[in-house]
Amino acid sequence: MAGSQLTSMNAERWGSGTIGRNNTVAYGGTVWTVANARSLEADFDGQVAETFAHLDSFLQQAGSSREQLLSVQVILADIRTRDRFNVLWCKWVGDNQAHWPQRAVFGAALASGLLLEVTAVAARPYHGAA
Repeated sequence: MAGSQLTSMNAERWGSGTIGRNNTVAYGGTVWTVANARSLEADFDGQVAETFAHLDSFLQQAGSSREQLLSVQVILADIRTRDRFNVLWCKWVGDNQAHWPQRAVFGAALASGLLLEVTAVAARPYHGAA
């Protein structure tokens, strides 16, 4: 199809600094990423803000943005923080319903001190040859 060829059909990967995994992987017009706070001493609101900042950064480095999110899964160490998360989420994701992703929130055990982790799938604009 004219105008839809990608310059490379290889996956692109952006490292996490941790052996065995990457923060972000992109293939064609799709980006997969995961974000969490690194400041484990921060309170819930602080960890959410840091997680969102990382998510924005990871999406940007892959050529996407929060407006291009398709699906988001939020893992909370304590599901009782869901209502507080929803308040912070709504401020971050914005008022434009056309940009809202599908989203699921669930509780699960996380690394010690980590209060949440967010995984996301996003679209990105065509990355073809100039």
